[in-house]
Amino acid sequence: MSIINTGDTLVRTEERTSNGAVFQYRLTVRESDRVASFGIPLYSVAVEMTDRGNRTEACVRDCFSDAERAFVFFNKVVDHLATPIDLPYILEDERK
Repeated sequence: MSIINTGDTLVRTEERTSNGAVFQYRLTVRESDRVASFGIPLYSVAVEMTDRGNRTEACVRDCFSDAERAFVFFNKVVDHLATPIDLPYILEDERK
């Protein structure tokens, strides 16, 4: 998945198949290098979907600083077979 930065550490990955489409999910973490949040772990979630030779991907970067919330969100995305188009909307609903 090219949308993961090289400074990110892979925490968890899952793959699912549904109706011929392959979904790959990744949870990564990195330490913030920004002054206001220096050293805080920041979690990102990415999804890649390949269907009939077409590949789409999306990532919500630095969306959680709490590991437990990041894992709950990641599991929700995987369990519901979120697509790249769905990912930002699911995050938006999570933050309400």
